[in-house]
Amino acid sequence: MLHKIRRVLKLTRLNQKILSMAIPVFFGMISYTAIMIADTAMVGKLGAVPQAAAGFGGIVYFSIFSFLMGGSMAVQIIIARRYGEKDDLGVGTTLINALYLALGIGIILSWLGYEYGHSIMGILGDDPEVIRLSGDYLAYRFLGTFLFFVGFALRGFFDGIGIMEAGMLSSIVAAVSNIFFNWLFIYGNWGFPELGVKGAAIASALAGLPSLLVVLFFFMKKEIKRFFDAQVWTPHKEIIRELCVVGFAPAVEGTLTNLSFVGFMKIAGMISTISLAAANVVIACLSLSFMPGFAFGISATTILGQAMGAGKIRLAYQGTMRSATFSAIMMGTMGLVFIVFGNFLLSFFTDEPLVVSEAYPALCIVALIQVGDAYHMVVSSALRSAGMMYWVMFVYLFVSFLIMLPLAYLFGIVLKLGSNGIWTAFFIWILILAVMFVRKFRKKEWVNIRL
Repeated sequence: MLHKIRRVLKLTRLNQKILSMAIPVFFGMISYTAIMIADTAMVGKLGAVPQAAAGFGGIVYFSIFSFLMGGSMAVQIIIARRYGEKDDLGVGTTLINALYLALGIGIILSWLGYEYGHSIMGILGDDPEVIRLSGDYLAYRFLGTFLFFVGFALRGFFDGIGIMEAGMLSSIVAAVSNIFFNWLFIYGNWGFPELGVKGAAIASALAGLPSLLVVLFFFMKKEIKRFFDAQVWTPHKEIIRELCVVGFAPAVEGTLTNLSFVGFMKIAGMISTISLAAANVVIACLSLSFMPGFAFGISATTILGQAMGAGKIRLAYQGTMRSATFSAIMMGTMGLVFIVFGNFLLSFFTDEPLVVSEAYPALCIVALIQVGDAYHMVVSSALRSAGMMYWVMFVYLFVSFLIMLPLAYLFGIVLKLGSNGIWTAFFIWILILAVMFVRKFRKKEWVNIRL
């Protein structure tokens, strides 16, 4: 095992390429995680009920927002292929048509979410005060959805051609803006009204604007101009159809998988409000570990897509498995940090001793599956990039709804194991996904798929 790790860590051209892509995404993810941490910690100062409401509303929002994020994966996947094929016109045309699609869908969802946010939380919630506050959070959070959707399409373009710095700087600006707006709107500083949970949602929505402006700045680079001429601005039904076909599965998968986590949070709420608040802070802690998995997953998506476009199958395979190993080393280390320093980390997110004592054993449970989570995240991203996005979707839905949720209810409610029970179901969920994805990737059934 140590010999394998030493080989992976050698400074080869492949390793340099993986790290040059993953490191900017990682720092960008730190910034997005800072948004989640800031919301959780700053709302946490208001008490357990507001924290539970913001966490629950955030999970519901992210479930719907995941549809947009999943759909935007199509941009990166297709552009990486066209870039590997050296089809500059195809790269530019794909982006422009993606922007048409993102702007239209984003505006519609922003309006629908604002109008029906309270109704959605009324269906899902149990505690009347949590329903009211989480409804406020969800409605106002939706207002900035179209900005983030357009931003994700633009980031998919830059990620697909290997310029990860655009997303990194965009994320940093979003985080700084969000924290500043939180300070203004949650607590009512500088003469602004003290809006509490609603203020956290408004802050997150507004943060999308400066983030989007940063990404647009990168189009001034000389090397970008070759992808755009008069032809690329014409809408193409074929390209829009291709984006929809490739993006539909990740979009549905992301939405429904996160809806399964809405169910997960509802089960936590059925145990107690403290259990719900504890689940919120455990997820906030896990976001620190998700970052390497997400970063190396983006790296694997681009490397595999470009390599397959150029006909380099061996590079596609090695780049993915090497990315997964890097991620496993980092996430495994984070798992140890959770066990040793878990109480300290949890106390950063909440001042409630009961929430910390409820959350720490659960955090230790999920710490033990961080290596598996790394392989699950990176290899699933590579399988989507290889064209197996529908297979990945069906696996996620099967394991989430037919295994994880029933086990969470069985362990948490029926067997009365509480928070430890539902997070044991989470452990099993990650383990099954990791095993299935790695086995499928190693079979190399994706080699002959064309996009």
